[in-house]
Amino acid sequence: MIELAIARSDLLDGYAFGQFRARVPLDRRRKGDGYHRAEDRYASVVAFSLLQHLWGRRTAEAMPPVVPGAFGKPRFQGGRGHFNLSHDASVCVCVLSPVPVGVDVQSRVPYSEGLFDRMAAPGERRLRGRLVRADDLSALWTRKEAVVKRTGRGLSTPLEDVDTVAAPDVLTLASEDPPFRLSVSAEGLSEADLLPRLRIEWMRPGPAPGTWTTVQRGALRQIPRFLPEPAGA
Repeated sequence: MIELAIARSDLLDGYAFGQFRARVPLDRRRKGDGYHRAEDRYASVVAFSLLQHLWGRRTAEAMPPVVPGAFGKPRFQGGRGHFNLSHDASVCVCVLSPVPVGVDVQSRVPYSEGLFDRMAAPGERRLRGRLVRADDLSALWTRKEAVVKRTGRGLSTPLEDVDTVAAPDVLTLASEDPPFRLSVSAEGLSEADLLPRLRIEWMRPGPAPGTWTTVQRGALRQIPRFLPEPAGA
């Protein structure tokens, strides 16, 4: 099972944030403290706290230290499982997986001809019309980010080298409230194989300080592989 948790950092007051912050490792606290915007400081802590929650629910063993990989992607020391984090504004996501995985979340990215030309692989250029009509590049952006984050090479891989039309191993989902697009890529799993193996949960702060509890929300909508759907669809 691949577990994905979603939470909104803007729902935390100062006290709740302090409780979560106190429970993340010192290096994560320092990383969060380095952000200029409070929104980013909150999101950094919340995303990591979701990882702690998913790990603690899976096993009673202590979570291994998180260390940087060869290209900077955070990983568990000792290779005990795989995870990935992402946040956009206040929306924070964490995925915990038995195989290498990448996740990316993004709110609307207004269509820009220059940005599209810089990021689109040759096979993706036929999406131009759909993307212009939708006036949103977020689905394409998250698909690319999920793939390069899964490989661990990050932005050392030029986005225009990642053809997500040809890639069968990216799942893209949509939320309308709050509005965002989210893509997940797991090594060795096609889009069709990944969906039934993915458990998605919305989280909110639990009754005990520094804990999370599940919130009942509607299912995220799957965006077809040839994305995005035309405006008005």
